[in-house]
Amino acid sequence: MAARRLLPNLAGGLAMTVLGASGAAAHHGWSWAESEQMELRGTVREVFIGPPHPTLRVEAADGVLWVVELGNPSQTRRAGFTEGSVRVGDGVTALGNRAREGDEKRMKAVRLRTASRSYDIYPERIRGD
Repeated sequence: MAARRLLPNLAGGLAMTVLGASGAAAHHGWSWAESEQMELRGTVREVFIGPPHPTLRVEAADGVLWVVELGNPSQTRRAGFTEGSVRVGDGVTALGNRAREGDEKRMKAVRLRTASRSYDIYPERIRGD
């Protein structure tokens, strides 16, 4: 009797894991982003360091708030970017790929520059150097 209940629960859990993994892969890949790179200059309004991606909320000169995704936490740390690398109010310049959806103000940064340092998050993807 217990085995009959366990099997459907196990199958349902496995299906959710597979579906969740495919959704995560789509989010973590680059298919959502344009192939051309852009530069975004602005002021940091929020900093989040943690999984799945450290992110910054950056206010551009025109007042539009952008979400700037960095690499996964380990990759971002290897690039030298850690908690305290930027603070709210700091100016930053992000080079990266914006979302394909024109109204979505989100980009995946390949490089982030502050007043004192440059962080190459995805050095193999940096174009135009």
